[in-house]
Amino acid sequence: MFKFLTLSFLLVSLFSLTGCSSVNIYEDLNASTPHKVQDHELGIAFGGGGVRGFMHLGVIKALEEQSIKPDVVGGTSAGSIAAVFYASGMSFSEMEGAIKDVELSDIADFVFSSNGIVNGKDLAAWINSQVRFDDLSHMPIPVAVTATNLSTQELLIIRSGNPGHAVQTSSTIPGAFIPVENQGDILVDGGLLSVVPVNTARKLGAKKIIAVDIYCHNQPKPELSSGKVTLATFRMQSCRLSQPELQSADVIIAPKYEPSGSAAFNEKAQAIEAGYLAAMEMMPDIKAMLLN
Repeated sequence: MFKFLTLSFLLVSLFSLTGCSSVNIYEDLNASTPHKVQDHELGIAFGGGGVRGFMHLGVIKALEEQSIKPDVVGGTSAGSIAAVFYASGMSFSEMEGAIKDVELSDIADFVFSSNGIVNGKDLAAWINSQVRFDDLSHMPIPVAVTATNLSTQELLIIRSGNPGHAVQTSSTIPGAFIPVENQGDILVDGGLLSVVPVNTARKLGAKKIIAVDIYCHNQPKPELSSGKVTLATFRMQSCRLSQPELQSADVIIAPKYEPSGSAAFNEKAQAIEAGYLAAMEMMPDIKAMLLN
């Protein structure tokens, strides 16, 4: 997810905070992988964007219909969900079934804590309930998700470890989610330094890369409130920082859709359709890229 969520999503009434906070210490996450990196023809980079992440499924649907299958996948924040699902071998229909009835309350465990208002463990548990592998490095398609290491101030590319823990870490919105601790370091959302992980897909060996930008190309004018202006400022800064990386992709898919706040959980069909249409619009470019 990431700080891309609306203020109403982040600051759900304090009266709804019924859980108790717990520490998120995950020592299983690792940047290394037991497999030697090989050259691959095609990679896809699923970008972050909170509830906009449902658009990734539409992109996957379009690629599946055209029998185009990326060899490696990278994901940031909300895009880490799509990346892990895809790498595990799930089809579009299986992904659609997984998210059909999921609600915010199923993946956001609100807590009392000075470290954040969402623990994140429910998101990890939900991911693990959907995939058939207990380690990223065991998945049939090479996959990596990003996180920001606040201790070293660097991007961490997670390539092995528990899938749910990896997605939770990549989606840990600073200030909202309780941070993850790993090997003594503090990890938060990967979108701080890499909104669309093109370089991550490249490090997995991809020679050609499709980037899916669900966040940066479509920034609306914010409402004149302190919360909305702050979120718009964070969005602008992250996107400006990530612009060179995004532009280095061979093809960029940019769906024309902006969700209506946290209510977007009820707009899944519209989001999937927007992702599908955007991918189909770029399909001639994708096919030409693959032929060259």
